[in-house]
Formats: sequence, C-alpha cells, structure tokens
Amino acid sequence: MGLTLFYRYYRYSGLATLISILANIGAIISALTAAYMFLAAENRVMGIIVGIITAALALFLFIYVGRKLTDRLAAKWTEKNIRTKPGIAYEYCHDHPEEYERVAGLNPKFASKYRMDENGKIVKKK
Repeated sequence: MGLTLFYRYYRYSGLATLISILANIGAIISALTAAYMFLAAENRVMGIIVGIITAALALFLFIYVGRKLTDRLAAKWTEKNIRTKPGIAYEYCHDHPEEYERVAGLNPKFASKYRMDENGKIVKKK
C-alpha cells in the first residue's frame, strides 16, 4: 500500500499515475503555501486572501485532479493501451484471464504473441 494513499496507482496507465503524483505534489505545495500565508504573511488581509485561494487550489488538485480526473483518464487510457500495447494487454489478461478473447480481438499484436493454454494461463506462443 505505502505511498498509494498519497497518489493513485493505475497499473495499466502510467501517464494517469504520473498525473496523480504531480497533482498531489501540487496539492501539498499549495497547502503548505496556504498555511504559510495564514500564519506568517506580513500583510494579514492579503495573506488571508492568498491563503484561501491556495487552500482552494490544494483541494482542487487533490480531490478533482488527483482523484476524479485521473480515474476517468485512466479508464480511457487503459482501454487504449490494451488495444495498442501488447505488453499492457498481456498484464491485463494475466490479471483478468476471462477477458482474453475480447483483448485478443482488440489487439492483433497481442493475439499474435500470446495464447491461452489449457490451464487458463496466458503464455507466449512458440
């Protein structure tokens, strides 16, 4: 589990994982900036205004970009990666062997390299 509480890991979409990581780093930086502005700003009024804006930015980056948006992007990019990348298709079918026929129909390169054996495992063709 580890750091996945901090960001979302998308096994079949590295780009969505990267966006989640970057959004959450931005959220942390924004939250720290907001705290600094609330506590240490020279101009109290301006510090409170900037603090509220950066706190809102932190929430937006963490909740919307780091969670909801990346979930949608991962779903879209996972399907694209399954259709275009044999390695991703293999990983997906290894985890979901019941999807082999569908994935083999979507990704001809995958279908030409891998097959399902009699035990239901995905193996490389010889």
